[in-house]
Amino acid sequence: ALNQSVSATDTLTGAQENLGGLIQADAPIKPGDSGGPMVNSAGQVIGVDTAATDSYKMSGGQGFAIPIGRAMAVANQIRSGAGSNTVHIGPTAFLGLGVTDNNGNGARVQRVVNTGPAAAAGIAPGDVITGVDTVPINGATSMTEVLVPHHPGDTIAVHFRSVDGGERTANITLAEGPPA
Repeated sequence: ALNQSVSATDTLTGAQENLGGLIQADAPIKPGDSGGPMVNSAGQVIGVDTAATDSYKMSGGQGFAIPIGRAMAVANQIRSGAGSNTVHIGPTAFLGLGVTDNNGNGARVQRVVNTGPAAAAGIAPGDVITGVDTVPINGATSMTEVLVPHHPGDTIAVHFRSVDGGERTANITLAEGPPA
């Protein structure tokens, strides 16, 4: 089916994203398949695998792909070196934490990389990120979105409520993340 929409959740960060304009197919797409080709019966690439239903383990589930025309437009944008609010060019910025939603009131820190910038700034599991620079954080998705335009070496002000209830701000220099 064409022009389908799905709400996808990143299993690592907990961030949610609504994806639209997708191709839906009865295909056993599973984690790790993202970026692979979706082909038609003639063997032509028609899309790029991007999401699947949770039920893929049991029944094969539904797979969703970005139409190839849209994927190629993004690829050409990347080739030209033109970044945007959704396309990041170059090494990714790394804060070194994993968050979950906190009922619309910030992003609760679940995991902290021991050697990462967040740990060095004193952010710990259980803390709640409430803002980055001047942007309020209302959940995992907004936390992910606010980091997209940043690069390694950028310094951001992370506003958070510690487990003991104290409101804090840490100026954190972002590290280079692992290759995507």
